Amino acid sequence: MSIDFIAIVSVAFLSSFGHCYSMCGGFNLAFINLNLGAKNLFLLSLFYHLSRIFAYILLGVVFGAFGNILALNAKVQSLSFFILGVFMMILGFALILRGKILILLESNVLFEKIFKKTIQKAKSFKGIKSALILGFANGFVPCGLVYFFLASALSKENFLESVLTMAIFGLSTLPALLFFSKFSTFLSEKFKKFFSILSYILIIIYGIMLAFIGFKGFY
Repeated sequence: MSIDFIAIVSVAFLSSFGHCYSMCGGFNLAFINLNLGAKNLFLLSLFYHLSRIFAYILLGVVFGAFGNILALNAKVQSLSFFILGVFMMILGFALILRGKILILLESNVLFEKIFKKTIQKAKSFKGIKSALILGFANGFVPCGLVYFFLASALSKENFLESVLTMAIFGLSTLPALLFFSKFSTFLSEKFKKFFSILSYILIIIYGIMLAFIGFKGFY
């Protein structure tokens, strides 16, 4: 089992019980409240999250294609590794400190212009239509954690690895978010914070490793 795979699953799974609850919990609850009367609410929730994961996979396709272009030149790729590693370190500290840097990173014009309006319109929908639309829009919510995985996808030399990175990220968050209403009441705030901090530390460590690989590529 590669270090990359362990890091991706660990960060995604741990943060899903803390960070993802604070970032995506509101969207999740809004969707559940819209469909409270549905007999197949669990199935609708599953479609909601599968649609969210599909959005991540599409982002993986885009960033994977760009990462393949960077991989054509060894020096350019080494530089990109170093920059991405530094970005991950800054992101990890920003997530821990939750200051102005994180606010800046998580502000997204595209989301405000397109997906936020889509979410507002989709609030009048119910059933499978609301699950697919709201879930897909949820995948584009500005989130520091998503940025980490996109940076990871961008650092892959193989296009399929980039797509797989985003797919594994989404699937690793599925248990916690699919059973959000049960886990969120069961876990204390201290545990949620502990899981989040631990995942952020892993992001910093991963960033240091990637930056070091990029630095070595110059020699």
